[in-house]
Amino acid sequence: MEDLALLRMLQVFDSQFPVGAFAHSGGLETYAAHGGSLPELRQVLRAQIDLGWGRSELAAAFMAWRAAGPDGDATELNRIALALDACKVVPAVRDVSLGLGRRTLELLRRLYPDRVPAVALPHHAVVVGAAGRGLEIDARPLLLAFGQSLALGMLAAAIRCMPVSPAQAHTLLAESQLRISDAVARAIDDPEASLFTCTPALDLRSHQQAHLQTRLFQS
Repeated sequence: MEDLALLRMLQVFDSQFPVGAFAHSGGLETYAAHGGSLPELRQVLRAQIDLGWGRSELAAAFMAWRAAGPDGDATELNRIALALDACKVVPAVRDVSLGLGRRTLELLRRLYPDRVPAVALPHHAVVVGAAGRGLEIDARPLLLAFGQSLALGMLAAAIRCMPVSPAQAHTLLAESQLRISDAVARAIDDPEASLFTCTPALDLRSHQQAHLQTRLFQS
């Protein structure tokens, strides 16, 4: 069963898993349009881990994993999703989360119909947590894989819209892995206190992105 859980986790977080994550940049296009490069990317990634998705998404995923146990509570999953929804003040960011969550839920329920619970408000992190529990993936490796996948999504977008090479992006990922590990430990230790974001500059850039004249991504 440990082998199956590992294989399922690798499948869910594979970059080729067809849920459309590659089509979103989370505000990086605006930074790129203002001349952002590797130093700015490093600052944005650190801010996301420390005060962005490293708080809200990891905490919500863990809370959903916990709520989707043997005596799963759909009401609790919905409460978690509503709390996460309130953290997403930028409509485009909220829509991306719901879109990725919806597609992930639909695909996983097709692949593993008896293991993935329904989620009424399918924010991506809530789906990841609830589905991870149903797929018998332990919480810590699930959150580590989720956190690294979020970082990799940012870095993949940066490679396409900033003067950043793949080698530089992976160097930055290696620099950030201890930070991701600390964020996971924080989310597991006190998820309720971690369920917030404080990234006002990134929120503004994410909102401004919709008004750029030239776009590479959907969000």
